Amino acid sequence: MKQFEFRLQKVMETTKTRERLKQRELAKALVVLTQNESLLEAMLDRLAEQIEEYNARKLRTSMTASDLMNFSHYTEKLLVDIQHQKKTIEDLVEKVRQHREKLIEITKDKKILERLKEKRYEEYRKKLRKMEQKFSDELSVQTYQNGKNENIH
Repeated sequence: MKQFEFRLQKVMETTKTRERLKQRELAKALVVLTQNESLLEAMLDRLAEQIEEYNARKLRTSMTASDLMNFSHYTEKLLVDIQHQKKTIEDLVEKVRQHREKLIEITKDKKILERLKEKRYEEYRKKLRKMEQKFSDELSVQTYQNGKNENIH
């Protein structure tokens, strides 16, 4: 009997490669998400500092209209940037979710193929054992018959 050969081996190898690639894509997406979350935290810190500085300055001295305008514009710009960054993070979270879903799908496909290979291999081994048993039985019968024939002569 020929050696065990899984007909879908190439498909299984391709699926494993796709899984590794998707794992890398997910890892990269998570890094980008983490970086953008850190950037948002830094923006929020800057906004808090801006508000603290405004309050401290307001208590210490009187502020000119120009100072008020500068604080106002900078604060508005920070708020717009924060909103933009939050939207970017939402998009990145969605991208990470999609990568995870695709990875789960590919991993399920891989596991199905692995189970199928195991099942086919067990079927192969069972068939091989049957053939070995049949051969052994035939050999026993022939040996018995040869022994019987020698006793007759």
